[in-house]
Amino acid sequence: MIVEKLLRLALVGGEPILWLLLLLSVLTIAVVTERLVVYLRNRIDLADFAVKLVNLLNDGKVDNAIEMAEKIHAVEAGVVVEGLRNYDKGPVVAKELMDAVALQKRQVLDRWLVFLGTIGSNAPFIGLLGTVLGIIKAFNDLAFNAAEGASAVMAGISEALVATAVGLLVAIPAVVFFNYFKNRQKRIMNNSDQLMGVVLAFIVEVRDRRTLEENCADRNGNGAKN
Repeated sequence: MIVEKLLRLALVGGEPILWLLLLLSVLTIAVVTERLVVYLRNRIDLADFAVKLVNLLNDGKVDNAIEMAEKIHAVEAGVVVEGLRNYDKGPVVAKELMDAVALQKRQVLDRWLVFLGTIGSNAPFIGLLGTVLGIIKAFNDLAFNAAEGASAVMAGISEALVATAVGLLVAIPAVVFFNYFKNRQKRIMNNSDQLMGVVLAFIVEVRDRRTLEENCADRNGNGAKN
């Protein structure tokens, strides 16, 4: 009973697979478009931003540095803002908070990329399934219409091969954009790490300066008592 149902299912041909691939192609276009918008919004001139940030921090203008970073819609700027807002809590706390923000932003950048990777890996196999089903249907049709001979089989096989071509057509752009987004994500996170180092260096310098000032004040106080 089950075998008979499977045989009937196999004889439907490759047309349902083509409709499935068409649906997957539409979803892929939608995901790529949405991700392009997200990544294009996450643009930053890292060299210029880093120079301005260092200059402001050297001048002690932390509030101005935060205001500058808040105007930029980028992961790197968001990490900097989190660190500067908590710079008075010390480098350890600030680093933990910046790492948390970076992880959160990375999850946003990573959204839907699993879908693109899955489509890129499996669309050719889906297309191959459509081709196999189409060939099965072509030979089945030949069994009931032997008069047309090989020409009927060749026509059915040529139609079945369309499923493989469509599967590759869906998979190739998905793989290309998956790799592009992954590389952009890696570059963004590397930029965030660099700016995180700048902020932590500033926090350590502020802490050391305060410690030195406190030690000098204690020495002066002890000297005055003596």
